[in-house]
Amino acid sequence: MIRNKLRELLSKKFPEEKIIIDYVPKNKKGDYSTNLAFKIASRTGKNPLDVAKNIVQSINDPLIADTIIYPPGFINFIISKEFLLNCLLEPPEINLGTHKKILIEFVSVNPTGPINIVNARAAAIGNSLINVLKKTGFKAEAEYYINDQGRQTKLLAVSIKERINELTGIKPRIPEDGYHGEYLIELARELKALGISDIEKIREYAVNYFINEHKNTLKDFGVEFDNWVRESEIYQQGLVDKVLKILNDKGLTYKKDNALYFRATEFGDTEDRVIITSQGRHTYLLPDIAYHLDKLSRGYDRLINIWGPDHHGYIKRLIGGIRALGYPEEAITVIIVQEVKLKKGGGYVKMSKRAGTSTALDRLLKDIPKDVVRFFFLMRSCSQHLDFDLDLAREESEDNPVYYIQYAYARIRSIIRFAEEKGLKCPPHPELSLINKEEELNLLKSIVRFPEVLEDIVRNLDPYPITYYLIDLARNFHYFYQKHRVVGDDKELSYARLFLVNKASRIIADGLNLIGVSCPERM
Repeated sequence: MIRNKLRELLSKKFPEEKIIIDYVPKNKKGDYSTNLAFKIASRTGKNPLDVAKNIVQSINDPLIADTIIYPPGFINFIISKEFLLNCLLEPPEINLGTHKKILIEFVSVNPTGPINIVNARAAAIGNSLINVLKKTGFKAEAEYYINDQGRQTKLLAVSIKERINELTGIKPRIPEDGYHGEYLIELARELKALGISDIEKIREYAVNYFINEHKNTLKDFGVEFDNWVRESEIYQQGLVDKVLKILNDKGLTYKKDNALYFRATEFGDTEDRVIITSQGRHTYLLPDIAYHLDKLSRGYDRLINIWGPDHHGYIKRLIGGIRALGYPEEAITVIIVQEVKLKKGGGYVKMSKRAGTSTALDRLLKDIPKDVVRFFFLMRSCSQHLDFDLDLAREESEDNPVYYIQYAYARIRSIIRFAEEKGLKCPPHPELSLINKEEELNLLKSIVRFPEVLEDIVRNLDPYPITYYLIDLARNFHYFYQKHRVVGDDKELSYARLFLVNKASRIIADGLNLIGVSCPERM
C-alpha cells in the first residue's frame, strides 16, 4: 500500500517521529500529504517551511515523482506513474488479521417486535464489517444474542394476552410500559386460533415467533449469523450462578435495601449497580456479564459489540463486570450506532416502537430495494446520526449513488463485451505506459487506493468509507469515459484502457459485495 510505503520511507529518515500520511484535498496538487514538518518545527523551534524544505531534500525514492510544499509547511507527494502502474499489475496482498479470531455481536433485538431501522443500520454495519475483516485476513464470526428471559418478554406476553381479550370483545388493558403496537393483533389472532391462553405459553410462542421473523427479515436483508445464543441457555449452563459466585467470593457485591449491588465504581463506573432487585429479580447486567464470560471462554482474540444509542450508558458497567472476572478492558470493544431518521418530502417521519409507529425493516424493504437500503445505512460513520432520504432512495437515476456506481460497473462490462465482439481480448500484460491522460491517471489512483480504504475500515471498525470510495471511483470512471474511447483504432492503447477499466470493474464488484450490494451486468 502506497500510504504505508510513504510512512516507512519517512520513518527511516525520522525514526523518532510518528508519521501521519493523509490524502490531499481535491483543490490541492499531490496525492498524499504529511504534517511532519510542523511536528519537527514545534519541537525544535525552527520555521516549518524551512523544515519542510530539508525533509524534501533528504528524500530520494522512485516511489515519489515530485513534492510540493504548501505554506505554512505541508508536504504533498506526487506518486510516480511507474509505481502506480506496478500496483495495478501486482496489487498488494491484504492480510491485516493474520487469522485472528473476532466475534461480532450485533442487532440482538429483543424478541418483542419487528426489527426497526436503527437495528437495521446496525445489521448493515455489522455484516459489512465482518465481510471486510474476512477479506483482510481475520476469522470473523457473527452472533445474535436473544434476550428471551427478561422483563420485556413478560410485558410482551401480557400485552398479547390483552389483545386476545380484545378479539373476544373485552376492552384491552395493556400496561403503560407494555407493547401497544397493532402489529401484535395478528399474533394474538393466531394464538387465539391455537387455543393458547396460558401467559407463559404465550410468552414462549411469541418469543419464537419474533425470532423466526427476525431471521427471515435479516436473510432478506442479506444478513446471516453464525451463532444464535439465547439468554435462557446462559442460565441453563449455570453461568449466571458462576458469575454471581465469583463476584461474591471477591467481595465485589453488597446488600442494600434488600437488593444486591455490584461494586461497579471500583471499575470506573459512576455508581454501583443493582444485579438482583429487592424482589429477587435479576437485572440485565448479571446475565449479560455471564453471556460475555461464555464468549470469552470460546477462545476469541477480540470481542466486538455493536449497540444502539440507548445503550451508551451501559458500556462502563458491562466492561466493569468483565474486568471484575479478571479479564482486561481491551478484551471487548463496544461500537455505538447512532439514530436513523427517515426523511420524506423535506420533513421527518415520526417513529415509536412501543406505540407501533416505528418503521420496521421488513416494511422498508417492501418500499426500497435492499441494495439501496444497505448502501444508505453506510453513508455516515457509526458515530453520526443518519438522515435516510426516502425520496432519494426511490430515485432510479444517477442521482441515487447506488445506481450511479452500478451504472459504472454495467457500463464497463458493456465495453468489455463490445471489445470481445471486435476480437479484442486484453492480454495479461498490456503496454500500460500508454496510460498518461489526466482522467486515466485519476482513475488509476482511485483503483490502487482500495487496500488503504480496507485498512482504514479495519483500524476504525467502521465500514462507511467504502461507500464514498466507490462513489469516487465511479465518478473517476465516468469522467474518463466521457472524454476518452476505450476501444479505438490504436489496438495497444485499447488494450491498456481495457485493462484499466476492467480493474475498476473488479474493484467496484468487490466493494459492493463487501457491503452486500448487488452488481448487475446490465442496467
